[in-house]
Amino acid sequence: MYGLIAEGKPIQASDRRTVQRLLGAGLIIPDGFQPSRYAAVDLDEIEGRLRDSVQQQLEATSRQLAEIPSFVAQLRSCRSEQPRSAGTASTWIEGKEAVNAALAVAVDGARHELLTAQPGPRPRKVIDLSTDRDRSAVERGVAMRTLYSTSSRSNPGAVDRVNLLTALGAHFRTLTRPFMRLVLVDREFAIIEDHADGRPSFDGAYLVRDRATCGYFAAAFDLDWQNALDWHGSEPPQQPTITTPLQRAILRALCAGQDQQQIAKKVGYSSKTINIALGDLRAKLGLTTVYQLVAWWMSPDAIAERAAEQD
Repeated sequence: MYGLIAEGKPIQASDRRTVQRLLGAGLIIPDGFQPSRYAAVDLDEIEGRLRDSVQQQLEATSRQLAEIPSFVAQLRSCRSEQPRSAGTASTWIEGKEAVNAALAVAVDGARHELLTAQPGPRPRKVIDLSTDRDRSAVERGVAMRTLYSTSSRSNPGAVDRVNLLTALGAHFRTLTRPFMRLVLVDREFAIIEDHADGRPSFDGAYLVRDRATCGYFAAAFDLDWQNALDWHGSEPPQQPTITTPLQRAILRALCAGQDQQQIAKKVGYSSKTINIALGDLRAKLGLTTVYQLVAWWMSPDAIAERAAEQD
């Protein structure tokens, strides 16, 4: 019928129902010069309109799909009791937005304690977002302790955050050696990076609600806290060792098979700082390569260095 109309041929009375369907679909329009006739809409216009319609549907569906993880994460965070059935102790949350949404719900619901371990550099935007969120928790009486990498002391955003929240009663310490990222709420709800499948941190995180596991996380955090330096405390006394705490952390990581870029990310310093630390130690020992440094570190000559406190 569309083809007949496009060729200007007359329409029979029996074809009226089909004509109405074509009109409803926007494939034909009434002929302005001949009221009893119709004109076919240009095919390019039809194609463009159909593409726009489908594109709008795809965008709407895409938005709905993107909202599902965040929505489910919020629902999951609001559950007062964790089911005891197998396979529900931890859940993977896909994407940073969903993780941030889950964090917001968890921190907003904190009643007693908030423990966070944040290794590595953090941009100002991320720091400010977490500061606004955590400030509310501290102001309503939630006890808060945070571990940072020593490098955070030179981060203006971190300094501002620490000064603000310390005045409200929060506590901050720093570690030179690597440690794992953690957010632990009331020792009942934890958010950790993926250490099972090795996915990058920006891919998402695990939500853990198993009380025994969260208790273990808290105990591990307390051990790190005991070995950390108070943010506003004095520098620790110099140890009678050749290596600095940073150099020891680098050498331990090298022996564990990590490259210098991985080490920089874990200890929260730039690759340039790692190279400088290794260069200073090579010069002090009269060595020329990193391989020689590792060999020295594993030799009897470095027993005292390896036994030094892993700070």
